[in-house]
Amino acid sequence: MLGLFTTIIPVLAIGILLDLLVARFTGKRILGYAISFLVTLIVVPLTLMVAQNNTDIFEILIGLGIALMWWFIYLNFVQAVESSIRIRMLMEIRAKGGSLSVDELQEVYNDERLIMIRLERLESAGAVTKFQNQHFLRSTKLRKAAVFFTTLKILVLNRTSQFD
Repeated sequence: MLGLFTTIIPVLAIGILLDLLVARFTGKRILGYAISFLVTLIVVPLTLMVAQNNTDIFEILIGLGIALMWWFIYLNFVQAVESSIRIRMLMEIRAKGGSLSVDELQEVYNDERLIMIRLERLESAGAVTKFQNQHFLRSTKLRKAAVFFTTLKILVLNRTSQFD
């Protein structure tokens, strides 16, 4: 079992390093996530087969399952740092020496500005289009994702928005 972890940990470290390098040099977070996921998905089983002589399919599947769970934890940790407004606010306060007024925070977190930034990202990615001051969802994949997550939220929380 120790051999399993000593095989998985370096592969995860390489995947994380590749994710960080892609993020730093290209700015494409999804590409970095995809590369780190594929490294985990492909290299862990290959490494287990090569590094351990008597590896059976169940050990490979267990190792892959453990590695993918740790990759998912990493993904959620990074996503929390990148997309959580609360964490970003704390980082802003710390960057200003530990103190920031409400007015200064409102300059950084203007609702209209945040919405416009997100809409511009969706438009540039081709997910939505703007016509006569209305935004239309173009992507059938994203439409399906929206339906799926709305349904999931209704089933789990019995509401469609955190503002309900």
